[in-house]
Amino acid sequence: MFKKIVLAYDGSTFSAVALNQAAELARLHGAELHLIGIATLSSGVAIAQSVGFVDVWGEEYAALEAVLKQAVSDLRDQGLSVVSIVRSGEPASEIAAYAHEIGASLVVLGHTGKGVLSRWFQGSVGAMLLDHLPCSLLIATQ
Repeated sequence: MFKKIVLAYDGSTFSAVALNQAAELARLHGAELHLIGIATLSSGVAIAQSVGFVDVWGEEYAALEAVLKQAVSDLRDQGLSVVSIVRSGEPASEIAAYAHEIGASLVVLGHTGKGVLSRWFQGSVGAMLLDHLPCSLLIATQ
């Protein structure tokens, strides 16, 4: 049923829960697992970046690459077929674009437990994806 599973992963607790569920589904279906990390450029990061003292975006990108590299290594040790990519931009747009590019059959996200105000100001990545994915969406919870 599932041939290519995309997992939005950043090493956080909620994405680790999603990683376990996505890995199990990949194992059960013999699917290829695609881990995608999104480096976002928020207004706070843009301001810090413009000051020029620290490459905030570069550090975030490098941290995501390291987290994904470790996850890929662990999953391959379990016998899974795994691909990883880091992109920059708005998470929902980047995840949807990647799912279209590879012909994903499932996208998995971790539930962040954002409060009502956070969802109102920042939006829900899952809600934004509903209208833009070419496949099913699984929101993994603990």
